[in-house]
Amino acid sequence: MSAINGTLYAVNSGSDKILHVIDASLNVDVDLPDASNKEGAGWGKHINGIRNWSIDISGTYEEEGSGMTPNEILAAIIDRTADATIAFEPTSGGTAGWTGTGTFQNFKLDAPLEAPMKYSVTIKGNGPLAETT
Repeated sequence: MSAINGTLYAVNSGSDKILHVIDASLNVDVDLPDASNKEGAGWGKHINGIRNWSIDISGTYEEEGSGMTPNEILAAIIDRTADATIAFEPTSGGTAGWTGTGTFQNFKLDAPLEAPMKYSVTIKGNGPLAETT
């Protein structure tokens, strides 16, 4: 199997592509609560706990485009907009993607000297994450 070009993956909120993205990371975790006891002969033991997921995005701050702009993401956080269907998937078929319900959790805007403004945002999953094809 050949390497997959990350440029071909997009993050969507509902039917809107999140615009001006440079990097996007899908994070999936499971808590591992300690289940050790004295009968373990000194070996630790755990159980599978609660699963969660999030997506971290960084991009160039631009106000225009056909999709979801950074300003619209910020407005969704300020207005505490309800959860949205979030998809982390290829822009064309052939490889797997993932989808679930998520909430925009935070937004950061950087304004460096003599350089393009950048934004970053985290989307926190609210419920299961499912694979798409």
